[in-house]
Amino acid sequence: MLICNSLFEISVYRLGESDYYDQLSAHITKLNVGKQCQLDENYLRADYGGDWRYNEIVGFLRFYRYGANQIRCEYWETDAKKKVRTRKKRFIKTSDSYCNAHFSMEASNSELAGIMKSAVEHCEVRLTKRVLDRELFDSMVDFVDWRTLLSQA
Repeated sequence: MLICNSLFEISVYRLGESDYYDQLSAHITKLNVGKQCQLDENYLRADYGGDWRYNEIVGFLRFYRYGANQIRCEYWETDAKKKVRTRKKRFIKTSDSYCNAHFSMEASNSELAGIMKSAVEHCEVRLTKRVLDRELFDSMVDFVDWRTLLSQA
């Protein structure tokens, strides 16, 4: 029997948060420069694409247990050929084995956490010119009971 358990997901962004807000600020300034009556900043922010966190996502990495001793990663990305800011996105699975990492059930939680970190870093290297939102993953990876999570069928 094949075991497939979802473990976690990481969002993939078109560009980093600070770069996005720098471009947003430049956009607002450009449209308002020299105008006697300034356009509403909230309108311009929405017109540009909204806030960064959920509007600049171009993909997702979904990590899961595959079989008895593998961690795999699916990569889902927008189906657009050119990744630009947009509010209309459709995600398609481009790979179901974007990353393969082997583990042993005899490994300690810290060793398993290291395997998870390595898997995420492997994906980060493969995704050139993209930014992974590792904030939640990095804050929780060392505190998860990976042995128990991976042993559940």
